Amino acid sequence: MSHANTETIKEFYTNDVVYRHDKHKKILFGVVVDSYEASSDVDERHSLQKGQIRVLWNNNSRQRVWRQSKVGLINRSIIPGDIVRRFEKGKETQRGYCKETKQVATVQIVGTDRVIERVTTERLHSVRPYDVDDAVCLGSKFGRIETVDQMVSMQSKCGSIVNVLTSINHDLDDYWLSKRNRISFDAYYPGQELICVASNFEQPHWIKKSKTMKRNIQSRQRFTVQNVEDVLIEIAWYNNTSGYSHISEISQDDIKKLKVLEHPSDTFLELADRRLLKLSTSDVLLKKKDWTKKLTLMYRPEVVPKVRHIVSCTSKTPRISRLRSSSLVYAQNEEVNFNSEEDEWWTEESDESDNDGTTSSRINNSTKNNKRHFPPKSQDLVPGNTLAVEVICVESKVNVVWQDGSEEKDIPSTQLYYSISLDDHEFFPGEWVINDSKPETDSYGVVQSVNYLERTASIKWFTYSETQKKPTELAINEMSVYDLKKHSKFVFRPRSIVKSKAVEEEKTGKVIDSCIEGYVKVQWLDGTEENCWPQDIEFIPETADYDFSDEDSSDDDAGDCVSWETESIESYAGDMTDETVLQPLAARLDFIRSRIIYLKDAFRQHTHIVDPYKETVIFVKDLLLIYENSSYLDKLLGTSFFSLQSKHFQVLLLRAKQKLKTLGVEVKGRLFSEDNISPSISKIKIAEKENINKMIKLENKMNAQIVEKKEGRESTAPATPLTPDSPDNSCSSQDNLCIELLSMLKVRMDLAYAEIISRIGGSQAFTVVTKASDKIPTPCSSTPLPSVPTTPEDSFLSTSPLKLNLMGKGQDENEPFMIVEDAPPTHHYYASQLEFTDFQRFVKAVEKEYRSLKDSLPPGVWVRCYADRLDLLSVMIKGPAKTPYEDGLFLFDIQFSNDYPRSPPLVHYISYSSERLNPNLYVEGKVCVSLLGTWMGRGTEVWGPNSTLLQLIVSIQGLILVSEPYYNEAGYDKQTDTQQGYENSRTYNELVILKLIQSMKEMLRSPPDMFKSEIHTHFAENGRNLCRRLRSYCQDSEPIPPEFPLLPVSKGLKLSLTASLTAFEDVLIKIGDKSEVANANEGNSTL
Repeated sequence: MSHANTETIKEFYTNDVVYRHDKHKKILFGVVVDSYEASSDVDERHSLQKGQIRVLWNNNSRQRVWRQSKVGLINRSIIPGDIVRRFEKGKETQRGYCKETKQVATVQIVGTDRVIERVTTERLHSVRPYDVDDAVCLGSKFGRIETVDQMVSMQSKCGSIVNVLTSINHDLDDYWLSKRNRISFDAYYPGQELICVASNFEQPHWIKKSKTMKRNIQSRQRFTVQNVEDVLIEIAWYNNTSGYSHISEISQDDIKKLKVLEHPSDTFLELADRRLLKLSTSDVLLKKKDWTKKLTLMYRPEVVPKVRHIVSCTSKTPRISRLRSSSLVYAQNEEVNFNSEEDEWWTEESDESDNDGTTSSRINNSTKNNKRHFPPKSQDLVPGNTLAVEVICVESKVNVVWQDGSEEKDIPSTQLYYSISLDDHEFFPGEWVINDSKPETDSYGVVQSVNYLERTASIKWFTYSETQKKPTELAINEMSVYDLKKHSKFVFRPRSIVKSKAVEEEKTGKVIDSCIEGYVKVQWLDGTEENCWPQDIEFIPETADYDFSDEDSSDDDAGDCVSWETESIESYAGDMTDETVLQPLAARLDFIRSRIIYLKDAFRQHTHIVDPYKETVIFVKDLLLIYENSSYLDKLLGTSFFSLQSKHFQVLLLRAKQKLKTLGVEVKGRLFSEDNISPSISKIKIAEKENINKMIKLENKMNAQIVEKKEGRESTAPATPLTPDSPDNSCSSQDNLCIELLSMLKVRMDLAYAEIISRIGGSQAFTVVTKASDKIPTPCSSTPLPSVPTTPEDSFLSTSPLKLNLMGKGQDENEPFMIVEDAPPTHHYYASQLEFTDFQRFVKAVEKEYRSLKDSLPPGVWVRCYADRLDLLSVMIKGPAKTPYEDGLFLFDIQFSNDYPRSPPLVHYISYSSERLNPNLYVEGKVCVSLLGTWMGRGTEVWGPNSTLLQLIVSIQGLILVSEPYYNEAGYDKQTDTQQGYENSRTYNELVILKLIQSMKEMLRSPPDMFKSEIHTHFAENGRNLCRRLRSYCQDSEPIPPEFPLLPVSKGLKLSLTASLTAFEDVLIKIGDKSEVANANEGNSTL
């Protein structure tokens, strides 16, 4: 165990192991659950303040808030592939990736007061052979485990024996954890002590049932696990064409043949992990209290330099005996003490509020005799026996490959920090890249080293020879990192799962490292290692394309989109009439409602894009699970909106089963069983978080599929949605099962939301209830009636007089606000038709918005409305001065909701860049702002009936297009005034100005018709100044500092920006020449 850090820890992260001293100066360990920098608390009352962390201490079952300065860091859980850095005050430091992690743990034998120090991870095995998300192989087939069901055989103290299934019995609590009020886990092993109420067993099979058991069946009783058998394992199998496309149960014979390639749970050890350890003769058994005293002295700052001398020489420290195969574990006169309260398994770590100085004399004799259970006897603690242990402390050392190409070994994890950044242009040795400025070439490169200050990289380029079946090295040169792009297929990092492409034998293995020589070092399932060319292996995604399990993984997709986690349901499960309790619940539910609307709209518009097989497999099951999870609302509110017995739900569930069956997808689980067993309490508690994560995941998958299909047809020009005349449009969506599921969810979410608002006292509750109840959909019949899709003209035939009334309100060219005759078919929402419940009210609201926009539109904003489509608008915003967006233009397509202004409008950002130039503006068009419900806000930041479109436009202009957009990413505002925040913000601004000039070049090449004249006029007036200002940052020895962090710019930016400015100026000249010719022709025609 290393000494405590002498330097002050600048940041703490989730899963950090920390320590402090209690009031008796005894050391206590804990795990960081949340930190100020990473916290996303919506409820301000419970949010962390700067310098605070939330910790789960080992002597308490509740999370506590502590100041960072009051705790020390023991261990940081860094795993292979993590990006890390060191912090040096006032100095920017390079990043590196973790190549290897070595961990040693101190463990306590479960049920005893004995601990063993410095146990390596290789000796600590999982308590269950197979677990969810394990990477497994069955012959040449590879997949990931989705479901594990076990049969647990237990024997009570009275001799009764019962077999129960873990999938339907969720109240089997570990005895020793329950003693400390800790949440139990769902992993069981022979010899484990459980405590449960026998009458609560679901479908028990009693082998023996004594009279005592029958008499006490309603009481909590202790059972000892005799045997655990895997009776059902479902695996999502992977194949090259459709990914994880098939899930199936394997037979008992195949379970025995199943080989585990990777246990994700074994990646790193956590405090309180339960593992199995085979005792060795070299193991030294310490009493828990002696080990605690040793650590207490070791981490006392005033005696740190003398710790080891004091510990080794003190006469109070008992002699330590080693395990010997020919003798018992302990000295002849020493016995394991189960009677001293100070050493008891469950009271050793009692709450501080208890008296830590109590002694064994205070324990009643009858308590000892009647309630004491004796865990492993001393004769069981001999070398060769395998026992359950709990991790009580852990220490890690890390091997890091730095950006400059050097490798540093055995770095204490406490010296490293995670590198948190939005930058996709951080590269590392051994990483595979392509030249983004020349994507048409077939060459690829391997990063040799990176100059992190100058933002340049040394790249070894290769081309692959199909005849020789191996790469040919071309050259090594230095490039700007901004001109590089990560290779889409060669994404091999440590721990990545890969399979060989060899025809004769298909092998599966794990990546050890990606080497700068151009090959990948792989360890195959049989333990052999091989250097492979990247063309000879195939990367297997870490997670499935769909998730049939009831629990989501960490889901990197969601992390890419929205970094937002919610508190558990327990955080507000209080008085359901208290406004402060109901408001956070309403805010989160409103977020889910908004994403349902977005997905429903996306399905209607992109039925022709989303692959029907993937659409069914990916979305149907998760939407059904979201409905099921939403029963937590019924439990809180006392309603029945999400009853599983709902006739509508049962009809859709039956259709889902039939549809999945026709696709050859075999599904099992709670929803698809005949019993529809209720979810466990532990799962209900996290149902809200699961729903939010699932909605974000589904939205990401939808956006990814849309972008993928569009990129196949287009370059960087803005997308053009299909018109109503296009084939396979709205009529095909009417038979879309996902749309029906989303409609059903929306109605019930509206009812639940209205119930909450009515309890708060909101005025909109009646409107929400009326709207929801009036439009409860009915399930489609098997033979739906044909219908004729409406066209934009049909929808607004009744508005002809209104057209004439609105026309002429400012028709001068280049006016900020204009109403034009016809909406362009290229408008993103052109094909989306609204169904109005109160059309006249909608028209009045639109007229009010028009007047407000005409009279109060801020400078640098242009709005175009359409007389034939009152629900559509187009907006162009000029980048504000004193920001990296200055002189840029940003285009948005908007559609009012059918009940506007009760619900916010839909907004689509038109991107001309292949990369985001703002955290809130996505390439696929998503706009993240609280008024739209795509971002959590408070008070006036949330859309309400009094919100306006002008308010939304001002929010985009003033809150998104800002001087330091880096901090707009969720949670990144907490990096303000930190060294890492400043470095990342400055680097991000480099990327912004580069992508701005590149996207403006594309906009000039293909401007939208509704703003074509305004765009040409804008750049004719401001284009030269824009180029002059940006070029000064690269060429002037002492440029005028901008109003945002940027200088000094890196060499990499200079290289890329200079080339991009030249290309932009060329387009600007061509546009200018064309304009002059057009003006001349117009003059001649006039003459």
